[in-house]
Amino acid sequence: MPGVDLLALLGAAQCVQGDGARLQQTLQRARFDLMAVASRRALAGELAAGNAETKALVDANPQMRGWVVVNPYYPERSAEELKRYLGSSKFLGAVLDPYMSGLPLTSASTRELLNAYRRYTKPLLVRCLDADTAGAIESMAPDFNTIKFVAWGGGGHSWQAGLLAAKRCPNVFLEPFSGGAHRGKLEGLMEVLGAHRVLFASSYPDQNPGYALGMLTEARISDADKQMILTNAAVRLFGLRGE
Repeated sequence: MPGVDLLALLGAAQCVQGDGARLQQTLQRARFDLMAVASRRALAGELAAGNAETKALVDANPQMRGWVVVNPYYPERSAEELKRYLGSSKFLGAVLDPYMSGLPLTSASTRELLNAYRRYTKPLLVRCLDADTAGAIESMAPDFNTIKFVAWGGGGHSWQAGLLAAKRCPNVFLEPFSGGAHRGKLEGLMEVLGAHRVLFASSYPDQNPGYALGMLTEARISDADKQMILTNAAVRLFGLRGE
């Protein structure tokens, strides 16, 4: 079952390793068509060095794409990184992690960054692992309705809050696999949103791709919906057809 893995993490963290060779091996073992990566180093604040590592990896691997990491704590550096990379088809968009930046999505600095991001047509991946962050995305999405927000983690244990945000805001998409394997979650998302607003990611190496794939395989949804989540929704959102 080929697919598009929208997020794997480049770099080591505690006991897990996500170097380029391991990411490539995982992509091949899971039989993904495409894997998009973000740099842990950049997420930790080293934007230029970390995003450069991502560029080197995706340039060397035709089946890989990148995310540009931005941080509202460093608005000028973030603007430079967006300008440097988002003109390339090898980068799907930008990723913002409020847990790592230490600044909530409702901060003035974050809104300033989102205002700068309006000029780009690519989606914004936002880490979302709780109800407060899901609520912040819901409150911001109408103000930035030209930006397509992808909730990385889909609200975590509060996935219903993520679902509510996406239901109310048509420019919000959910990536629920990084937020826990809750019973009935995918079925609930299908009933309310439909498969075209739900995206697949493994979050390797923090999670084994088999975990996310198993969650999808075991869900009581149609095969067409499973294929939409695994591949077609990302193809449509990111314009990947023919890649």
